[in-house]
Amino acid sequence: MNLRTSSLLAMFVAVSALALPAHAASLAFDSDRLIVIPRESRGGINASAAQAAQATQEFARLGLTRGRTLGGPWLGERRPYVLEAPAGVDLLAAAAALRATGAYAAVTPNYRIPLMVTLPNDPYLSDQWYINGGFADVDLPLAWDLEQGSASVTIAILDTGVDTDHPDLASKIRVNAAEIAGNLLDDDANGFVDDVKGWDFGTHDADARPEYTTDPSGIDVGFHGTFCAGIAAAANDNAIGIAGAGWNCRILPLKISHPENGITSEAVAEAFTYAIDNGANVLSLSFGGPGDPGVPEFFQALVDLARAADIVCVAAAGNEGVSTPTYPAACDGVLAVAATDEGNARASFSNWGSWVDIAAPGAGMWSSICQNYEFTELDQIFYLFLFFWDGKNPYMLGDGTSFACPLVAGACGLVRSRWPALSEAATRERLRLTGDVVAYDHPIGPRMNVFRAVSEPIVAVVPASLGGALALTQRSANPSRGELQLALRAPAGGPGEVAVFDAVGRRVRTLARGELAPGVTTLNWDGRDEAGRPAVAGIYWARASIAGVTASTKFVRLR
Repeated sequence: MNLRTSSLLAMFVAVSALALPAHAASLAFDSDRLIVIPRESRGGINASAAQAAQATQEFARLGLTRGRTLGGPWLGERRPYVLEAPAGVDLLAAAAALRATGAYAAVTPNYRIPLMVTLPNDPYLSDQWYINGGFADVDLPLAWDLEQGSASVTIAILDTGVDTDHPDLASKIRVNAAEIAGNLLDDDANGFVDDVKGWDFGTHDADARPEYTTDPSGIDVGFHGTFCAGIAAAANDNAIGIAGAGWNCRILPLKISHPENGITSEAVAEAFTYAIDNGANVLSLSFGGPGDPGVPEFFQALVDLARAADIVCVAAAGNEGVSTPTYPAACDGVLAVAATDEGNARASFSNWGSWVDIAAPGAGMWSSICQNYEFTELDQIFYLFLFFWDGKNPYMLGDGTSFACPLVAGACGLVRSRWPALSEAATRERLRLTGDVVAYDHPIGPRMNVFRAVSEPIVAVVPASLGGALALTQRSANPSRGELQLALRAPAGGPGEVAVFDAVGRRVRTLARGELAPGVTTLNWDGRDEAGRPAVAGIYWARASIAGVTASTKFVRLR
């Protein structure tokens, strides 16, 4: 690794171990509140009087009182809300007690969540190796020949804010035409005053532009959201700056950071509900943390709400170079994104594991930075010498799964533009199944190929859900020698695959890929890998996936 890359990894909150140590230390959290996501018909804003009374009694017993409700009306009784706590209340114990009742989808402290840091004529395109740079790119120019995205498709960037006046982004911001800017009225009655260009959930106002925000090392990372927005959908073919993957797709800036408090669970929950209420099609989530108490359930509940609204959730896998799951990336129904480099290898900082769905370029990424506040002299020195900023134009270099994530989000925008009726589950599955199989050092899924994602025909409508009934079972003895026979039981057909993986998650052999029939299908593995070589003795997994639902079985192979 060269000095420049090492420095980038060391300094970006979005991409560095400073944001989240490799040992996944516990997250800090506010001492005065919990965030609750209710189940239907229990403790929500529209709950029955009896249910509400019981919930109030539970809260009082734990020393908690009901605070504000988060988000707009679309979610009804599933709307998250805040529980306020006086000094001295053990929030972890209170949250655990409420979760134990089974009445809530999630109860969590207000955690501080780390960041994961047709050829257009854009002048910096030559620096964007991941667009059209040879064997390691994602074939965007070929994809753009077929699909350049739709202004009706919105990619929400939940991050540190987006510079809505940036010359490469100003024309791409989703404008709420039902709101009149500056009249201090909630014209569209969605619960937010003057939300013309997104919302700031960190400081609770209509200005979603970034603020000066430092990481633990004292370096400003407020530009992070603007950087992600540029990769996802900067203006293309405008003779300015860079080219965004989503081309004509629109950007919805949802600022979830506070200049002093960072990103909190409360801000994330409210941003999710806003995105659901206000028509987002794709969420780009370049932040996350370890599985602290309540964190997996918290993010899973939010993801479930988004998926119910047919929104694709894309999340960065993390930058510690480990296999430990991070959230929300490891949640069911999320497209978890690892990072690759210009050499077509897994980026050394990228997390990995069977929970990762897809890989995309995330090292040496060139994108936009904010201009709405001045950098300090120290920041300017770092940006000039480490991030290759020229000191004038609002663009520079960065590494991280944070930046692989919006690239995938932009590609999802193209797919949803090309096939508006395609469900969020089918969109995720399409990105994964059309990826290029690469022999990485650790499992990070296929490398995204946007051209294949928008060009290969759809032969069937993928069902929104298979009801969890997908099953993959063995018909051979276990352990076994020779040929292995498997039975795939699928309640509905659709695009999918069945593959064999070794004990560390490396793909050994693809047994079926494409249109899978409903009912029972018999599959055979002859004990050889894709190159025809005999597989070594050991533990293996067979995994089936259709429409985002997976099933697997473990077996032992003898020589």
